[in-house]
Amino acid sequence: MVKIVGITQARIGSSRLPKKVLLKIKDKTLLEYHLERIKQSKIVNDWIVATTNEAESDAICDIATQVNLKSYKGNLNDVLDRFYQAVKDENADYVVRVTSDCPLIDAELIDETVQFCISNKLDYFSNVFEDKYPDGLDVEVFSYKMLEEAWGNAVLKADREHVTPYIRRKIDLSQYANDSIDAKYSKIRITVDEALDFNVIEHLIDTLGANQSWKIYADYILDNPKIKEINGSIIRNQGYMKSKFEEIKLRNITNFVASDEYRNSIHQLIPGGCHTYSKGDDQFPILSPAAIVKGKGAYVWDVDGNQFLDCSMGLTSVSLGHAYDAVVEAVKSELNNGVNFQRPSHLEKEIAEKFLDLVPGHDMIKFSKNGSIVTTAAVKLARAYTGRKLVAFPGDHPFYSYDDWFIGKTACNKGVPDEISELSVTFKGCSIQSLKELFEKYPDQIACVITEPEKNQCANCTCENTNEEFLKQAIELCHANGALFIADEMVTGFKTEFPGTITKYGITPDMATWGKGIANGFSFCALTGKKEIMELGGITREGEEKVFLISTTHGGETHGLSAAIATIDVFKNNNVIEHNHALGKKLIDLCSQLIQENNLTDYINIMPSAWMPVFVFKDQNKQACQGFRTLFLQEMIRRGILFQGVFVPCFSHTEEDIYYFAKAFSESIKVYQQALKEGYEGLLKGSPAKAVFRKLL
Repeated sequence: MVKIVGITQARIGSSRLPKKVLLKIKDKTLLEYHLERIKQSKIVNDWIVATTNEAESDAICDIATQVNLKSYKGNLNDVLDRFYQAVKDENADYVVRVTSDCPLIDAELIDETVQFCISNKLDYFSNVFEDKYPDGLDVEVFSYKMLEEAWGNAVLKADREHVTPYIRRKIDLSQYANDSIDAKYSKIRITVDEALDFNVIEHLIDTLGANQSWKIYADYILDNPKIKEINGSIIRNQGYMKSKFEEIKLRNITNFVASDEYRNSIHQLIPGGCHTYSKGDDQFPILSPAAIVKGKGAYVWDVDGNQFLDCSMGLTSVSLGHAYDAVVEAVKSELNNGVNFQRPSHLEKEIAEKFLDLVPGHDMIKFSKNGSIVTTAAVKLARAYTGRKLVAFPGDHPFYSYDDWFIGKTACNKGVPDEISELSVTFKGCSIQSLKELFEKYPDQIACVITEPEKNQCANCTCENTNEEFLKQAIELCHANGALFIADEMVTGFKTEFPGTITKYGITPDMATWGKGIANGFSFCALTGKKEIMELGGITREGEEKVFLISTTHGGETHGLSAAIATIDVFKNNNVIEHNHALGKKLIDLCSQLIQENNLTDYINIMPSAWMPVFVFKDQNKQACQGFRTLFLQEMIRRGILFQGVFVPCFSHTEEDIYYFAKAFSESIKVYQQALKEGYEGLLKGSPAKAVFRKLL
């Protein structure tokens, strides 16, 4: 039989609210409420109250005795040791950790968490990491062997001051995923850190009693905004974040000599200084790396030897990490066989079958080396299939192709004849009404609608319909008007879901375009679609007019195909999406806390998209400003983070990387606050970064 021992931590000292566990409501201490509720667990065999060896802690032990529970007094500062010593002689298989500043913790929730951990044979499980439950319902469950390992090996201050950080670094973060809890509960506090928290708990007990489920308390708070406001401004897990910041030593990067030399010569050799405009010098502050020498995992090193935590991950193409071993080994192995032949490589069939198996409803696939090729191919097929000329896309989406059909509709349209640009028409993204009006304006003329199926802004959506509803209605509208619907998963693929948003929502577009993360940075993009459309680009329908679709010498190079195969296998065999989303949410939560703590909510905004958080930086007038944005980039880069205003979680990023980012963010905020008072001009070296799509240089 599995033995489960629960430990609740309680102490007298508290910098924000001294002796809080002894505060009384209706002649009963908060600790008594807490202990009475945890004792209702049906799974935990025994409970122990672990407190400190301070003299006044006798009061805590006395309360434990009164409710027939054991107690243990241990080290004040080494909380991990205190926890371990309390349970080491109990012969426990699993240990449950709760804290006594949660007087209304839910025994049923404790049992659910324990049962999930044991049933799935996990070494650790918790509802803490994603912070989806209200603060005050935290439950952690872990095997005794993991606790023993942490006690014996943890040396960092934050690891000793808190029980489980060492353990969490050893396990698969994807196990934290919990889609059954509504995110609306995450901002509620049913805990006691400060006097305002106590006021809320007192109100809940006075109004609802002390024996309700957590959801009744939480729903009551949501239904009563004035109660929520009482402690709504208090930062969650602030103590742990501060202890993590104390142990992190930020890099201080000031040497860009080799980068400056590179910058001075490269523009004489390459138009734009590189082969992707968004990597150009005008997109970064002058105090930044001009070129990268190598990358490994979540880090890159520049020509000066400076090390940076990478945030954009190869313009979102590196989904697993730089030089990811499984992918590199697959590529190395295939290189020995040659990369390009007179006939197709046998790998083309393997990757075609493997990829199409991921995309229900699509029967055929075509490869290429970049995204513009496949989006343009999709447009060509739509025109060939429908016999129509016009292409429709959202005018407020940033990029679909460098080809004339798209770029001619942007500010960068020089070199594109008006006759070509006029063949493209635009509508407002996510607005089904705008799309309806477009079809009414151009009846029987639109060949296709191409759109990204999801954007970062969808996390803060204020649209009339949900993203899923828009996609389903847009497909129906297209088909009702004789047009095709193309989902451009170039950015969302292998990020929002595996393989992308169309499978996340269960929709079937006529075609879909894919790239970026498919091959972990290697050049591999794809067009997938329904057979009746895709086979127009084939050669088996004798007698029909030929559609010259995609025909590229390098589109089927074997190293790119093998990289894609290896990447897909890693995604299939690991919870990559869950890992990446968990870290993205952690980064959003930490940075949101720092923004709130520093009263900058009007000046720094985060698009809270777990798959790719985007930051917006504003000036004194609360308007988005390139000068302030570039200053923040400069300060993050100075602290060893290659930051361009977005964070793309990859499988190599860790929780430690997220805390490093957060500390650099907190230090950069100080400079930002100074700029809000004095202006950014005196703090920014060089000129602000510029928009990629602009009319004038």
